[in-house]
Amino acid sequence: MRELEYIQAARAFGVSDYRIITRHILPNVMHIVLITVVMDFSGLILAEAVLSYVGVGVDPTMNSFGTMINAARMEMARDPMVWWSLASAFAFMLLLVLSANLFADAVRDAFDPRIRGRLIMPGFLSKYLPVLPGAR
Repeated sequence: MRELEYIQAARAFGVSDYRIITRHILPNVMHIVLITVVMDFSGLILAEAVLSYVGVGVDPTMNSFGTMINAARMEMARDPMVWWSLASAFAFMLLLVLSANLFADAVRDAFDPRIRGRLIMPGFLSKYLPVLPGAR
C-alpha cells in the first residue's frame, strides 16, 4: 500500500506515519475487514447448525439452530406431520444471516471512501424504484 500515490504524496508533505494510517489506510481497509468478518459470521452460523445437527456441536440441552432442526426432523416422522418447526428454524437462520449481510452492506456503503458522497441505492431496489428528481 505504500506505493499508492496518495500515501507517497502524504510522505512527501511530511505527514507522520500515524496520520497516514488513520487518515488514508484505515478508511480504505475497514470495509474489506467488515465484509470478511460478516462472511465469517455467516459461515460460523452454518457450521454451528451442521455440527449441532450431527450431535457434536453445543450441548443438546441448549437451544441452537442444529438442535432445533434435528428436533423438527423427529417431529416430521409423526402421523400428523408438524412441518412448521422445521420451517421456522430455517427461516430464522436465514433471517439472521440475511440481516447480518444487509447490515454489513449498509456499513460498507457508508464507510467505503470510493463510493462516499454518491447516492447509494441497493441493487435489488434500483430496478424497481425510480431515482427522485434532484437526487445525485
